[in-house]
Amino acid sequence: MVKAVSDHSDTYHKGYQQALEDFGITELRSHLSNYLDADFDAALMNLEEQELESLAAILIQRFTKTLKGKLIASYLNTIRHGDSQVLCDPINLEIPPPSVDLPANFPKGVTPRYEEGDRVRWRPLADNTDWGVVIGHFYTYARHQCDWAICYLIWLDQDSPSAAWTVADTAWEEDLEPSGDNGWEGSGDGERTLANLNPNQQPNYPITLSPYTLFPKSLHLPPGTYDSGETNRSNPRTLTQREQNLIELYSNCQLGMTPQRFYRKWSVNYERLASICDRSISTVRRWFTRGRNYSRPSRTDLRHLALMDFLLEHFEEIPEPLFNMLCPPNRRQ
Repeated sequence: MVKAVSDHSDTYHKGYQQALEDFGITELRSHLSNYLDADFDAALMNLEEQELESLAAILIQRFTKTLKGKLIASYLNTIRHGDSQVLCDPINLEIPPPSVDLPANFPKGVTPRYEEGDRVRWRPLADNTDWGVVIGHFYTYARHQCDWAICYLIWLDQDSPSAAWTVADTAWEEDLEPSGDNGWEGSGDGERTLANLNPNQQPNYPITLSPYTLFPKSLHLPPGTYDSGETNRSNPRTLTQREQNLIELYSNCQLGMTPQRFYRKWSVNYERLASICDRSISTVRRWFTRGRNYSRPSRTDLRHLALMDFLLEHFEEIPEPLFNMLCPPNRRQ
């Protein structure tokens, strides 16, 4: 008798959950979600499911990289003899924090898989995906992996699903695969190559709003004249202590909202989130996946969502002249 697909899926899911429990992953996630000490309070962090899974995966990876023979031998003896007294002298199990410094052998071993001009697509996580041509790459710190990795700048094909609101996006090397000329996408007049990229095409940037209402009252001194026109570099405005305080405040502003929180609060889909953050749908989809396909949004993405949330909540309270300064009509799409 052939089992139905749903039965197979249920069996797989139960087996997957059992494996997580057998190897202590479920317990680790539960411990992380309730952890409390002088340095970390999980209750105040509002940890998302994806963040919990990423934390568990990173801790396991870091533990694997810092394993010592002495530790392995100690636990092996314990397993064989069933006696905790055979453990060696106290062993420091503290996992060192990941280093954000460049690898000691940089740039050795850093070889990009794709070159400028290569046609690629995001590895599909659903029925469709985005595609385009590589126009550059850089080596940067991948926060979701706690390691350094290669990131690519992809110029989207104009037939790609996300090309309606953005012309380019970044992608980690592990999220890409060659697209080739296999008929999946972008064949014919819509295909983009390095030779026919249009440098004058501009993306439809979302409306953004300065968090001026979050400034302390001590900074609300008499404002000067605002000039949104061209700056006269021969006579720039002097920065008073007020302006320096505002710049310092903005530079350290932690305003941000996770995609999960925004998604739960507002009735939006991935396409809407992508247009708000000027990202591709393929990138946004990875913000909501779990495991190895998960990718963290950048701080810029979090701020875009927080500003959009603020605007949705308080738009009617913003005087029209001020809003026109923040978002000039000729720049709206």
